[in-house]
Amino acid sequence: MSSFEQYIEVHNAAVRSGDWEPFSGWFTDDAEVRFEGVPVGPFRGRDEILAAYESRPPDDEVEVRNVRDEGARTVADYGWAAEGGVRAGELRVTWDGDLIRELVITFE
Repeated sequence: MSSFEQYIEVHNAAVRSGDWEPFSGWFTDDAEVRFEGVPVGPFRGRDEILAAYESRPPDDEVEVRNVRDEGARTVADYGWAAEGGVRAGELRVTWDGDLIRELVITFE
């Protein structure tokens, strides 16, 4: 299983449990999470990312399709499980080893 697939599993487990601590462990100390298409963020640093997800957690699990590795970056289409995984946008993950340095989430 790829690091990206493992990250998605941890994200979805956090949605189910409400425990975002394991999710935040996927980010470098100076990581950034940005959202495109919604007026939220950006969030910088593992602590700020954790606080953001704890205060406004997603209410559904994500499903990913069309996962593409582009060197140190993984790009995938995503959708919400409750909506049958219909494309909602794109996830763009830039890696620093096995940790996420930057996560961009687009909303269409």
